[in-house]
Amino acid sequence: MLRRRFNRTCLSPLDLDVCERVFNQVCADEGLDPLGLGAEILAVMVVAIFRNAHTNERELLEAVRFHRQKITGTCR
Repeated sequence: MLRRRFNRTCLSPLDLDVCERVFNQVCADEGLDPLGLGAEILAVMVVAIFRNAHTNERELLEAVRFHRQKITGTCR
């Protein structure tokens, strides 16, 4: 049990790579400045969703996009 909890709280270099690629893609899609406040909020969201079991890059990107649309009210 401890190992599982540890794995969900600490990100490996590979985990960080996945999160970074998703972060960069969403920043590019939305025209966000990667150093701005909006991007900081996005980074927190990406890591939180990643830790919530969306560790596949495609699924993580879809989940982040869905949550961003929900927040901005552009969900279809």
